[in-house]
Amino acid sequence: MTKRSAFLQPRLAAVFAAAGFLFAAPALAQTQLPPPSQYGAADARQDRIEELQQQLTDATAENERLQYEINQRDREIQRLRSMVGELAGVNQQLGTQPPAETATPPGGAAPPNAPRADAGASGLNAAQQANTGTLGSIPAGAVTPGATTATPAPTADELYARAQSFLAAGRYPDAETSFAEFLERYPNVVQTPNARFWYAFTLLARNNYPDAASSFATYLQRTPQGPRAPEAQARLGMALAGMARDGNNDAAELRQACGAFNSLPTRYPNAPRNVRDLAAREARASNCPT
Repeated sequence: MTKRSAFLQPRLAAVFAAAGFLFAAPALAQTQLPPPSQYGAADARQDRIEELQQQLTDATAENERLQYEINQRDREIQRLRSMVGELAGVNQQLGTQPPAETATPPGGAAPPNAPRADAGASGLNAAQQANTGTLGSIPAGAVTPGATTATPAPTADELYARAQSFLAAGRYPDAETSFAEFLERYPNVVQTPNARFWYAFTLLARNNYPDAASSFATYLQRTPQGPRAPEAQARLGMALAGMARDGNNDAAELRQACGAFNSLPTRYPNAPRNVRDLAAREARASNCPT
C-alpha cells in the first residue's frame, strides 16, 4: 500500500462515517412513532364525536315527535273552536224558534175542554149544581186512598228540547244521554233524524270516535239526502281520522276518512260552503291525497 492510499483510508472512513450518519438521521426521523398518550387522545376524540352524533340523532327524533304532537294539538284546538262556533249557531237557532203554543187557539176561541164562562168553580152550570148532591164528592186535588201518582213520560217535544238545551250549553255528557233517551223512546218521529245527528255530534265532541263514526254512518244510511247529510259525511271522516290517530295512523281507517272528505263535493254538490270548507280543512290536516 502506498503512502497516499494509507493517508486516504482514514479520511474516506471519516467521510463514509459522516455520510452514514447523515443518511441514518433522516431514517430515524421517518420511523419514529408518536408516544402512546397521543393514540389515547385520538381515540377519546373519536368516541366523543360519535357520542355527539348520537345525541344529535336522538334530539332530532325527539324534535320530530314533539312537532307531531304540536300539530295534533293544533288540529284538536281548531276542531274545538269550530264546534264552539257551531254550537253558538245552534244556540241562536234555539233562541229564535217560535214560542210554544198557548192554551188559547187563534181567533180567541176557548179550547174545547175549557169550562164555560157560566160554570162555577166545579165546572158545572147552575142547573147541574142544583141537581148534584154532596155524597161521594171529592174535593179537587184530593188523593183517594190506595191511589198512586205516576210521573208521565216526557213527550217527544219536551225530551228533544231538553237535549238541545244541554247541547247549546256545551253540556255534552247530558246532551248525549238525553239524545240517546230520545232515540230509544221515539225512534220514528219527525225529530228522530236530527236527534241521531246530534247524538253522533256529542260523541265526536267527547272523542268517542268509534261510536261517533257508527252513529254518523247510521244517519247517512237512513237519511242519505237529509238536511244534515253533507255535514254528517264530513264528520264521519273526522271520526274515522280520529280512529286512525288512536290506532297509530291505521292506514285503512285513514283511507276511509280521506274518501269521506274527498267525495263530499261530488256526492253533495249543493253542500253549504262551511261544510265543504270543513271537509277540505280536515283533509289537509290528515294529509289526504288530492
